[in-house]
Amino acid sequence: MVQTLDIISVNIWNILMSLVNLLIMYLILKKFLFGPVQKLLATRKQQVEDLYTEAQQKLDGAETMRSQYEEKLATARDEADSIVRTAQQTAQRRSDAMVADAAQQASHLKQKAEAEITQEKKQMLSDVRSEISDIAVEIASRIVGREIRKEDHDSFVDEFIRNVGEQQ
Repeated sequence: MVQTLDIISVNIWNILMSLVNLLIMYLILKKFLFGPVQKLLATRKQQVEDLYTEAQQKLDGAETMRSQYEEKLATARDEADSIVRTAQQTAQRRSDAMVADAAQQASHLKQKAEAEITQEKKQMLSDVRSEISDIAVEIASRIVGREIRKEDHDSFVDEFIRNVGEQQ
């Protein structure tokens, strides 16, 4: 049984050396493995946070751009409506001006036609008076047998026409 104890026996120097080896291994791993791994993890965490912040900023920027786009779209619609209203008003004013111009031209043509009619009426009356006067002078000279002076006859005819004109 003594041999069994040698195998199972606890050697303090072995335990102490194992502990010192473990401590040295821990310090080496801490310096060369855990330190860089911690730095790598911290760097990676910072990169993820930066990416998240950048994504949030881009999202906010996109939201701002969308609202600006909507405002510009609304402004463009308002401007288009204003342009259409202005065009309609301009067209209405032009239409009104054309109608007024046409009415004025029609009135002018009517006045001109009335003036021409009046002038032609006067001319016709003058021609009729002249013809009547000539016919009357000829008839009177045949009846009387002598020639009547033209001035006397014209005054008779004018008086006759005035009397006829007043009766109408």
